[in-house]
Amino acid sequence: MAAREGVFMKRWFGAAAILSVACPAFADNVAICTLSTDRKTVTITASNPYAQVMACEVNCHMEIPHGFATVLCAKPVPAGARNFVMCAETDKDGMLYTRVKETEANCPDPAALAPAKKDEDDSDAEADEMMKKMLKQGQEFLDRQKQK
Repeated sequence: MAAREGVFMKRWFGAAAILSVACPAFADNVAICTLSTDRKTVTITASNPYAQVMACEVNCHMEIPHGFATVLCAKPVPAGARNFVMCAETDKDGMLYTRVKETEANCPDPAALAPAKKDEDDSDAEADEMMKKMLKQGQEFLDRQKQK
């Protein structure tokens, strides 16, 4: 009997170890950047495992000859969507992308973001403040890109 318990425990710990390594991999694959075979187009696809629309922002860091470029995409992903094409961007300067260097995705669980009910006026003021902050961050990002 003790021998069977030992085998069971080893298998259980092995399964737990595999799951602890595999689960983060599932979370990382919410959004994927894909380079076309002609190396001119980057396609960003996302999957939404949630029952609500998911707001998703993806940065594809691409290698190009003598440097790197970033392809940005921010769109809502429909509930339950699989391999939903968020964006497809073709390089307009005629330069070819070398490879996808890194995919950075910010696609939080929409249920976790659900705010508590508040007064409508407070909600509008917060939304206006957030919009101003996002516009400022966007302008700062564009200014940094122009300096490069």
